[in-house]
Formats: sequence, C-alpha cells, structure tokens
Amino acid sequence: MAYGYLDESGDTGYGTGSSDVLVAAVVVVGHPHRLRKAVTKTRRSFGRLLRGAVELKAAHDAPRITERLLTRAAEIGFQAVAVVLDKRNVSPPEDLEDLYRIVCARAVREVLERFGDLFLTLDKRYTTPKLQARLDQAIREGVRDMPGVFLEIRHQESEREKVLQVADAVAWTVHQHEQGEKVPWEVIQERVVVVRM
Repeated sequence: MAYGYLDESGDTGYGTGSSDVLVAAVVVVGHPHRLRKAVTKTRRSFGRLLRGAVELKAAHDAPRITERLLTRAAEIGFQAVAVVLDKRNVSPPEDLEDLYRIVCARAVREVLERFGDLFLTLDKRYTTPKLQARLDQAIREGVRDMPGVFLEIRHQESEREKVLQVADAVAWTVHQHEQGEKVPWEVIQERVVVVRM
C-alpha cells in the first residue's frame, strides 16, 4: 500500500499576475514517518530563521531551506508524479476551480496507474465540506474506469501533516522549473515523473 500526499503550485486565475501553469504534485512513499523526520530536521537546522514559521512553505522560504528539505527527502527516498497544466492552452472554464480539480484527478490517476492502491492525503485547500466533496468526486470520477483499485482520500492541514510540506516543495520546484527559474530541480529530477497537459 502506498501513501500519497498532494499539493499544488500556481493558481487557477487568468488575470494579470496569475501563473501560466498550474501544478499538482503527489509525493508517494511507503513509510511517511521518515519524510516527517526530514521536515523536522530541516526546521531544526535553520533554527532562528524559522522560529516564527508554522510550516515550511517553498514559495516563502529562502531557497536554501527548500533545497535542504528536498535533499534530505531524496536521500530518504520517495517517488512523485507532477501534472503540469499550461493554462495558455486552455480556455477558462466557468468555474476556475475546475482547473484544480482536473489536475488533481489526473495526478491521482497517474499515481494509481504506477503504484496501485493508495491512501491519499490532500492539502486542505477547501474548508467547506461541500467543496471538499466536489474535489473528492472529481478525483473518483477520474479513476472510475479503474476497477479494483483502492483509494482512500482525506484532507489535512499541511502544518499538521509534515509530508504535505515535502509535496509543497516538490510542486513549487516543478512549477518554477517549468517557468525556467533556477531551482534545485536536479535534486529531485530522477524521482519525479512530469506529465504535461
């Protein structure tokens, strides 16, 4: 049984200042506690610099913090699938959140095809049960034609589930790399399958 942790980078908007791509990344591990320790050790190693932070967040942390976290995580071992949606190739849907649902559903399908049965933890993007249920439904519809696969979905705050902070770092790194930014891509390159939509 695999454990998957999904987070995104980018946004669903089309206005000025919106990102060109939206990335959903799923970090897959057999023993999540090891990656939780990587987060804890990274926080300790930056002591004062992270004193007021409730969690590691790649978009806000110094690049060396994200690189240290990804290096530790890669040494421990994980696999990941990142789905990249180039919004420049897609007309905006009526409900922009449909873009998020689409990339999440595709990412989960790609993980199930590669790793089989999955306990999936999603970063808690939505606080209302109705929106959580719509996301769960979109994911389940995306794998409806895969009979016999086991998929359990839960939503969790990333400050509580440390492996989601690793997923955040992976998603952010893929997102930045796709836009040509200098990031520690080489640290995780061999561990991440990138699927472009």
